[in-house]
Amino acid sequence: MTVWDPLETSRVVTGLARQVASGEVAHAWLLLGPAGSGKRPTSVAMAAAIQCPEQPGVGCGKCSTCLRVLRQRHPDVHHIVPEGPLIPVDVIRESVIPEASRSPFEAKMKVFIIEEAERMNPAAQNALLKTLEEPPGDTVFILSSDREEELLETISSRCRVVRLEPVPEQRIIELLTRQGVSEQAALIAARVSDGDLERALSIALDDSAGDRRRMWLSIPHRLSSPVEALDAAAEILEEVKQSLKTVEANQKIETQELADILGERRGTAAARNALTKKHKRELRRREEELLGEALQTIASFYRDVLALRSGGAEAVSNIDLLGELESWSTASVDDGRLLRAAERCVETRASFLSNANPTLAMEATLVAIGHLVPADARVHG
Repeated sequence: MTVWDPLETSRVVTGLARQVASGEVAHAWLLLGPAGSGKRPTSVAMAAAIQCPEQPGVGCGKCSTCLRVLRQRHPDVHHIVPEGPLIPVDVIRESVIPEASRSPFEAKMKVFIIEEAERMNPAAQNALLKTLEEPPGDTVFILSSDREEELLETISSRCRVVRLEPVPEQRIIELLTRQGVSEQAALIAARVSDGDLERALSIALDDSAGDRRRMWLSIPHRLSSPVEALDAAAEILEEVKQSLKTVEANQKIETQELADILGERRGTAAARNALTKKHKRELRRREEELLGEALQTIASFYRDVLALRSGGAEAVSNIDLLGELESWSTASVDDGRLLRAAERCVETRASFLSNANPTLAMEATLVAIGHLVPADARVHG
């Protein structure tokens, strides 16, 4: 077993693993591909392979180093994620450039993973560019993006570019069944994830993710009045809050692990400060992801109803709800309202990138959807 085993073994990923294993590790990489192409797990696998002391360049997936990298708890693997709509220049100046100039704490290399790199503002990209032009010899940067056109050409030109694609549905099913997931559960996870292997794994193997999906899918049935809509919004927000508590608990463990590793060595204050800021960004990012997950799932329900009305049962995502969806397809509400309900979810999800207030945005969205597609509409269909 290696750190690459859980990933889709496409030609591109296999070639990437071969390059890392052969020692052909560029100082900067840029992973490009649409949502669902596995940029995040691929970048983490690369970092583990680079840092693994047992199988250098391969990543055994079993040693303490690999496990900590995979859990995002290794002091020499730094994760930079957007905080709100942007990765501001201060993050690059405070959390990347100084760390890149320091020696690794325990490994031979430092790895910086910058997700959604296109969300670095121009000042942040230019600040990073200086480091990419004259990179420290013991540092590797792994950037990922699904909007290459928003990256400065000077950034892209200094990276080795790898283009990833969404994982085919049948391949996801194969990977899930290999891990003991039933054929039916694997099919549902593959269909719902729309080629996103990471999300499919979560839905199929993480009970809490499956519970959340079922909760999100129950929302359309409850939007019979503004009061019900507000109650549903409150439950979504509470579920997100509880999920963030799990993240915070893991962050406390990571903080203690870092303290145990560093002790009172030189540079520990800066490392702890960087970790605190990283945790803040992670919490904001996770909140955004969970709210987006809820809205995406609700939108998929209305799109499935439209698909059935068009006779496209093969295009239905939530195939485990086929009976309910068929009932909704006979509702008195017209197609335009169903489409608008799905679009409203997408618009609200996008608004979180502009720092929209989660409570007000979710409440307004569910009240609006309840007006467009009231839950009792199917009773009168």
